[in-house]
Amino acid sequence: MSHTLITPDSQAKSHTRPRGTSFLGLVGVELRRLWWRRLTKAVLVGVVAFTGLMVYNVYNQSSPETLAQRLDEYQAMVADAERQKQEMEANLPTMIAECREAEAAERERTGDGSIDFHCEQIGEFQAPTMEDVGISLPIADTITAELVPYATFAYAFLVLLLMGSFVAAEFSTGALGNWLTFKPQRVRVALSKLAAAGVGGALTAALGLGLLILGARMVATINRPDSALQLPAPPPLEDPVAQLVLRAVLVVVAAGLLGAALALLLRHTAGLVGLLLGYLVVVEFIAVQAFLGGRLTPWAIMPNASAFLDKGHEYMAETCTTVEGNRSCTFGMQEVSYTHGWVYLLVLVLGLSTAAVLVFRRRDVT
Repeated sequence: MSHTLITPDSQAKSHTRPRGTSFLGLVGVELRRLWWRRLTKAVLVGVVAFTGLMVYNVYNQSSPETLAQRLDEYQAMVADAERQKQEMEANLPTMIAECREAEAAERERTGDGSIDFHCEQIGEFQAPTMEDVGISLPIADTITAELVPYATFAYAFLVLLLMGSFVAAEFSTGALGNWLTFKPQRVRVALSKLAAAGVGGALTAALGLGLLILGARMVATINRPDSALQLPAPPPLEDPVAQLVLRAVLVVVAAGLLGAALALLLRHTAGLVGLLLGYLVVVEFIAVQAFLGGRLTPWAIMPNASAFLDKGHEYMAETCTTVEGNRSCTFGMQEVSYTHGWVYLLVLVLGLSTAAVLVFRRRDVT
């Protein structure tokens, strides 16, 4: 009787792990739920629309009509420069003589014979070049490199809102409590949501950047000027476009992880949006610029993201020195390094994600 009711095959099947309970299965479930949200569709439409507007703007800036207008303006500038040069050459001897008289008078007044007004450089004059006024061939890689930073921050903002809303909405609707009754392992559930946010951010960035690269190549092909114009090539890029695109994807992934982590901590979409807007206005736009003479810049998120994306970010800040008890302060250019940027972002993402998982593990979800 027992051999007919419980066979070896049925006993083995009873110990088979149900499908969808592995970590990858949880991530797959989260990605499917993310896909079916209406906000996801809206964000994807926004990504495509924003990318299309950028490509269209570049198309207009490099169109034959715009190029012809800029060439006419350049030729007018060159003609004006030549006219100024001729006028200067007529008065050049007088100007050099007056300069040397002023130089001699200053040397005599100060007793410093090393004073040099560089009078011999008065006659030197160079007309502007096409590179100086920004006229060059529309090259696909150059167009892509110019647009990627703007696109990256736009995609990151949309992904941060999407992933934050995706996680926070489950607290508001009570869906998370129901999900935990099916899968009571809180740490794995939290990690699966963070992983889905990262994967979703990467796919969103890949869609936008893929369309951007395709649009840049189309613009470079359609608006390529005639070789008879002899336009100069743009300056060579410091890094291959592939590396820039990879860094852009990583920035968007970091934004998705931050959005999900903040949602696990705040549990409300409205709170997340308020915190994000408050940070942008109060910290990035006001505090960083107004307090401590710009010295807070290396500790803000956007400058570090820009430093990681562009391999360095320059900013104006006050530098103070004390010499023999006298304190003097001057403003000058400083830089957030590439290393500082990626280390800052890595610590920020790992720190917030870890805190979110630990809090979610202990806190009531209702």
